[in-house]
Amino acid sequence: MQNTTYIKFRQVKVTKSGKEIFDRKATAKAIENRLDYLRGEIEAERISYGEIAELQELANFIPKGDTLLLEWAGVPEN
Repeated sequence: MQNTTYIKFRQVKVTKSGKEIFDRKATAKAIENRLDYLRGEIEAERISYGEIAELQELANFIPKGDTLLLEWAGVPEN
């Protein structure tokens, strides 16, 4: 099951014939950019409750070593 935040970042390419195809690389980059933005909001101490909820939905995409985002996303330590 995909969450709504992931679907929001889902990118597609349009072929010459007009067919839409999923662009995995662009989607990953969009999620990475959003995580960078959220990290900046945390560091500036102005993150909203809605952004924290979004971060929790994107927890599967946070790199394992990124303790700041993992902590704010509520992911328990191993």
